[in-house]
Amino acid sequence: MIPKKQILLVDDDCDVREVLKLTLERHGYKTFEASNGAHAIELCKLRTFDLVIADIYMPGMDGIKFIETLRGFSPETVVIAISGGESCHFFKSSLQLNTALHKGAVLSLKKPVKEDELLGVVKKYAG
Repeated sequence: MIPKKQILLVDDDCDVREVLKLTLERHGYKTFEASNGAHAIELCKLRTFDLVIADIYMPGMDGIKFIETLRGFSPETVVIAISGGESCHFFKSSLQLNTALHKGAVLSLKKPVKEDELLGVVKKYAG
C-alpha cells in the first residue's frame, strides 16, 4: 500500500483548518493541524511533511516568521502561504503574500481558496 502524503495545515481559524482538512482527506491525503506558527514549528521538528499550508496572519508567530524559522532547519519543506488579508479577511494588498514568497513559500493563495485550485496545487507540490 502506498503511504498517504502528509500535509500540515497551519491556521488560527479552526473553521478554515476544518474545511481544508475535509477536502484534502476526502482526496486521500493525511492531514495534521496547528493553530499557530509556534505549534507548527514543534510539529515540523518531530516529523517530515510532504507539504505545509500556512496562513499569514496568526497570533503569536505569524506565517512569515514561521516560514523564516522553518527554513532555518528544514529548507526542503514545501510551503504554500494562504491569507484572507489584513483586517476582517479583506484584501487591501498582497504585500504579505509576496513577502511569504520572498521568505521561501513556493506559492501564495488568497482565501477563500477554491477546492479545485487547492487540489491542483497540492497535487502539483505534494503528489
